[in-house]
Amino acid sequence: MTTLKKSGQRRSIFGWLWSSLSSVKVTIFLLGLLAAVSIIGTVIQQNQPVSFYVTEYGEKWTKYIFMGNFHDMFHSFWFKGMLVFLVVNIVVCTYERFPTKWKSTLEVRERITSRFVMNLSHSESMHYKGEPTEAVERISNALKKRRYKVTELSSSEGEEKHLYATKGMIGRFGSDLVHIALLVIIFGALAGSTFGFRGFMVAFVGDTKSVAQTDFALKLDKFWIDYYDSGQIQQYNSIITVIEDGKEVVQGEHVWVNKPLYYKGVTFYQSNYGVAWDRIAEAQLALKDADGKKGTPFNVLWKDEVKAPLENYSIKLVKYVSDFAYDPQSKQVFAKSGEAKNPAVQVEVYNNGELASEPWIFLNYPGLFSKLPGTDYDLVFLGYRGVQYSGLSINKDPGAKIVWIGSGIMVIGFILSFFVFHRRIWVVAGKDEDRATTDLHIGGMINKNRFLFGREFDSLIDEVKEGE
Repeated sequence: MTTLKKSGQRRSIFGWLWSSLSSVKVTIFLLGLLAAVSIIGTVIQQNQPVSFYVTEYGEKWTKYIFMGNFHDMFHSFWFKGMLVFLVVNIVVCTYERFPTKWKSTLEVRERITSRFVMNLSHSESMHYKGEPTEAVERISNALKKRRYKVTELSSSEGEEKHLYATKGMIGRFGSDLVHIALLVIIFGALAGSTFGFRGFMVAFVGDTKSVAQTDFALKLDKFWIDYYDSGQIQQYNSIITVIEDGKEVVQGEHVWVNKPLYYKGVTFYQSNYGVAWDRIAEAQLALKDADGKKGTPFNVLWKDEVKAPLENYSIKLVKYVSDFAYDPQSKQVFAKSGEAKNPAVQVEVYNNGELASEPWIFLNYPGLFSKLPGTDYDLVFLGYRGVQYSGLSINKDPGAKIVWIGSGIMVIGFILSFFVFHRRIWVVAGKDEDRATTDLHIGGMINKNRFLFGREFDSLIDEVKEGE
């Protein structure tokens, strides 16, 4: 008795699970849930460093973002799990409904009667002045002209003729094609999230950088910004060379915001730009005497050494930080931010070719730690010319083509579902001996848009009557 009870419970649980998986309501719920979390993934920028989320959302919310994998949502186990569950739901729904639909759509009702025909949603009876064969032939021609596929049924006996005509059968399977499209799109999304990657690269002119998870590198040959006459930014541009096995396989490719570079399944987008926080093009310096009088300014290029306007002295520009900070434990200088809040440069001072000092000099604090050794002069930092960098987003998505294929299939499925309707017409033509005419019974039905079919059916009846 206990065994039977447990067996019944198992069947009950399995039945409930199967019923849930085959529910269209569950499909709609899952699609809505996926749409909702996708919006979250759009609002919260993906694949950024921890510092970005702390700055944007604070430490508390950053903790929750990383606990839920919302920083890399589309690669998270729970998002993939939702996609897999949706796939199972679609497969079960299709398995439950498709065989019945296939059978009912393709099955031809061989045994028909005039009563069956007249009980259809659209029907008409008339006395045709002619033989049943002539009446059937006329109706058949009228139906073929309207692109119906016409078949004479085997139930025709003697002078009584039975016809079956169908058109737009494929429209019945539009929804199934949409289901297939969803499966293809989900498969593409899973393939992209599993085997693809997203990244970001900052490059300065002249830099050659290896691209993660690939066997080639990128070189930034040139970067510039186009402006409108009003001074607003119009476009920012990069000239890129792809280097593989030491050879330039793609040379001088022009990339801008709306024109990415494609190479070996990897796409490079011009996503942003900025001013470097760790280097400058040149600095403007000057000497200031004990009375505070500044001498003639002179420029020093990045990593270059120039003769100072003081005998036996030369200056070399070696480092720059946009927002100076010092860590006393590691004794390291670093930039607190990418913004030029407290710009500073480190220079090497040479006296007769010998390194005399390596002071940091500050744009906002002239005269601080900048005394030239052995002189009464201070070295003053007056200004600088920044270096712009190009920000390139990197995206490899092997599932993108699969998603596009699925989208195409879905469009076809929607067209079939909303614009192609399955029409069926049956005809019974029998001899009326009393009146020496043919009793003609015509009936039909459509799976959608009864108004459209009604107009077509009335047109067919009118054409048959005109031929009497």
